[in-house]
Amino acid sequence: MTLREQVLEQVLALPLTDQAFVARAVSNHLIRHLPPETEESESDEAALLSELRRRSASYRAGTTTARDAAEVMADLRNRQSSEPMK
Repeated sequence: MTLREQVLEQVLALPLTDQAFVARAVSNHLIRHLPPETEESESDEAALLSELRRRSASYRAGTTTARDAAEVMADLRNRQSSEPMK
């Protein structure tokens, strides 16, 4: 088992709130540190990396604002709780 597989296994063994914390931290790190895109690919992973690179470049250039993930999730939960049940 590779180190990254071991780390993933450990993260998935954490309580959901801790998994969410790790996911937010990794996502924020990737957005801030991915280098600008150098080549295109059609795969889903490449599309995700492309989007992360685009957002990272925009963030570094100051052309977009950032919101704390906890604030975004709270807004989504509030919006969901106010929607009528289907």
